[in-house]
Amino acid sequence: MNRLSIIIKEVYRKNVLSWSFFWMIVSPIVMIGVVLLIGYFIGSSQADSTVGNIAVIGAEPEVQEIIEQANEGNNIAYNYGLEGAEAALQNDAIEGYFYFEGEEDTPTYYRKTTSKDISLAPFEEALTQHEFINSAEELGLTSEQLNEIQSINISIDSVNISLSDDGEVVEQSTQDPVRIARIAIAYAVSIIVFIFIMNYVSIISQEIAVEKGSRIMEIILSSVSPTAHFLGKLIGILLVILTQIVIYLVLYFLISFIIQQFNLLANFEGLNIGELLQGSGNVVILGIIYAISGILIYTVLAGFLGSLVSKTEDVNKMITPIIFLALGGFYIGMFALNSTNNPLVRISSQIPLFTPFIMPFRVAAETVSSVEITISLIVSALFMIFVIWFSLLFYKSNVLIYSDKGMINAFKRSFALWKSERASK
Repeated sequence: MNRLSIIIKEVYRKNVLSWSFFWMIVSPIVMIGVVLLIGYFIGSSQADSTVGNIAVIGAEPEVQEIIEQANEGNNIAYNYGLEGAEAALQNDAIEGYFYFEGEEDTPTYYRKTTSKDISLAPFEEALTQHEFINSAEELGLTSEQLNEIQSINISIDSVNISLSDDGEVVEQSTQDPVRIARIAIAYAVSIIVFIFIMNYVSIISQEIAVEKGSRIMEIILSSVSPTAHFLGKLIGILLVILTQIVIYLVLYFLISFIIQQFNLLANFEGLNIGELLQGSGNVVILGIIYAISGILIYTVLAGFLGSLVSKTEDVNKMITPIIFLALGGFYIGMFALNSTNNPLVRISSQIPLFTPFIMPFRVAAETVSSVEITISLIVSALFMIFVIWFSLLFYKSNVLIYSDKGMINAFKRSFALWKSERASK
């Protein structure tokens, strides 16, 4: 136990006190800041990039007046001919031009691929309204009849119906803020699991591969059992993960305290964060459980694969398969964001390697029964136990095998060694 604690302490201290750990903490915060800044600058510049100089050719005076009324900040010129507008467009004097051909009220808009993205929606709406009124007059409709038709506005509210635990029918609109908050939490869980897996899969595989590649492993195993060594590495890395989570929780409470003290959400009076989180309780709890199981499964698999390499340079090639698996699960999870009842999503959500990315979306959308949730938890727990047992079983053989012929060959030799040891007992 003492030797196990020494390994745990060494792994934890080496990783937590490294610059890479500092950047792992800071990089998500920096990334969020960069995304917010980019969004701010895009929003600020959007008004300038969607207005400019445009020309209108062949429009009747009545239509010109409609276009002028619908215009939102553009400089419109009506004195261009077709050839003049084409020349002005090529010289970047205008961003584009409307061309009304013949007596048609529907124009064609010409622009260069490098021109500003002028918003055509206001013009389309105004011209549609104009055409609508002309058609109504041709049909002999009165102004009252026309107003009545125009007042028709059908908006379909999609409502999800489900049964509560006590058998009562529960209705929830798809636009319900609580439902939107649940989806946002599921989205966050999927991204966090993916980031943690990408970071720590590499760390634990490097931890083992470096010692094996430098032949220090043989010295270490002369004083500690392979099982204790593997568990020490695994527990040390899990403590590093726990430390990162605790730091983020402290930052969360610190930021929440600052927001409350300075009333920074005063402009969002209708936003009740407490109510939103209360309605998302099961998504948060199940999301944490799925995240822990996913991180643990991928971390153990990475440690196992790290024990198969003979050189440190081969680590990336060895862990590539499980990175692709995580990437596949992440993309299916993104697909599940909009289609939680798709057969691919429903089946994949029960596969332990994909469950942490997909199941939170199904829970958030309330399209999964409690039986399916229970099955996914049991399957994930059993798979996690199997992965740990399997890794511990072959770790002793793996760390003594040196092969340059790839993962499969190394595992075959490891399996043969394990069988011979078992037969000799």
